[in-house]
Amino acid sequence: MISSRLRRAVAASAAVLGLGVTLFSVSSVLAPPTGQLAPSVATSVPPPSSISVLQERLKRLPRDWSAWAALGGAYLDEAVATADPTYYSKADGALQRSLQIRPAGNAAALTGQAALAASRHNFRSALELARAAQELNAYSAANQGVLVDALVELGQYDEAEVELQRMMDLKPSVPAYTRVSYFRELNGDLEGARSALTQADAIASRATDHAFIARYLGELALSTGDVSDALRHYDTGLEAAPDNAALLAGRARARVAAGDLDGGLQDYRTSTALVPLSTNLAEYAAALKVAGRDAEAAQQEALTRSTYQLLQASGSNVDLELSLYEADRGHGEAALQAARREYRRRATVHTEDALGWALHAAGRSESALKHAKAAERLSPSNASFAYHRGMIEQSLGMDKAARRSLQRALRTNPYFSPVGARQARQALQELAR
Repeated sequence: MISSRLRRAVAASAAVLGLGVTLFSVSSVLAPPTGQLAPSVATSVPPPSSISVLQERLKRLPRDWSAWAALGGAYLDEAVATADPTYYSKADGALQRSLQIRPAGNAAALTGQAALAASRHNFRSALELARAAQELNAYSAANQGVLVDALVELGQYDEAEVELQRMMDLKPSVPAYTRVSYFRELNGDLEGARSALTQADAIASRATDHAFIARYLGELALSTGDVSDALRHYDTGLEAAPDNAALLAGRARARVAAGDLDGGLQDYRTSTALVPLSTNLAEYAAALKVAGRDAEAAQQEALTRSTYQLLQASGSNVDLELSLYEADRGHGEAALQAARREYRRRATVHTEDALGWALHAAGRSESALKHAKAAERLSPSNASFAYHRGMIEQSLGMDKAARRSLQRALRTNPYFSPVGARQARQALQELAR
């Protein structure tokens, strides 16, 4: 019997895309038409208020393909909000039903399927579906969001930039500005990323949007080691959304970085109880180890591993996360298998980093270095990338280069990882002898 907590972990982990599909409400894209509106207007019309309203409509009008598409989007929103994996299959069924009734010209259902594929990290399928929807309706800003996400996750950064500009041209909204922020961050323009989030916050009208923006302002601040600013943003977000698991996990990281280990552990405990996301479970285990609570840490490690196994069994792709998880624990061959599978799917700065780190963990540091260097090709502002590169360089006897990389990691963010930062400092001490 699979526990309800683990079932929720499957959905929660599959739903997370960084700044991915959570940037907009999918159901708002797929709402039934409300009149003879231009495409650019119709895509912003609010959907019916609830799943139950759509279900009642479909009892009366079972061949309303637009309502089936809207229901699919509402189910997908609910999957993200509740971390209940049953909503993914419900979303898939509703979207397929919409396409059965109207197989041609059904842009809304294609966008819904694209978002569903992206939520499962099937980015190539997401890209194909979003492009097909774009051919039918070139004025959907929300479909542009899925398209941009897929291109970024596939490492097609030049094309992503073009499509992102088109998204801004169509509708300079919260989803557009937050994607601009992520793209700027990816390219090392942290001040520009912060500015875009501030612009998004200025036009946001919903508490959930303000909370989402506060979360990423906190993550930006923490990525540069500004713990006090990170805590301020996380607290602001939690005022708007007190039970937001992502904000609680972010504040947990910031509290641990600030030396408030007890407060951090409390936030991790609350966050993972709400949404047992695999990456947060692993962080919780690491923090417990730092606190010397090894038995509790082992429990969280076991839950983390079970979560990854269930995600794989459910058909979700977690190879990128799994490769980093295994490499951090010294399981080189397992890490390498996962990293190679993911690298065959897409070559991004993140998959370059993961493959390099996995090769290093497997004792193949000479092959690892080129991937570590490639991971930093867009920007040297990622502390984890610099740390991985520095440890690889140290293992190759490249002492001067290793010092530069490790110093850059700690200068960028001295709190990037409780374990990694400690190992970076230890390596620098060894290199100074």
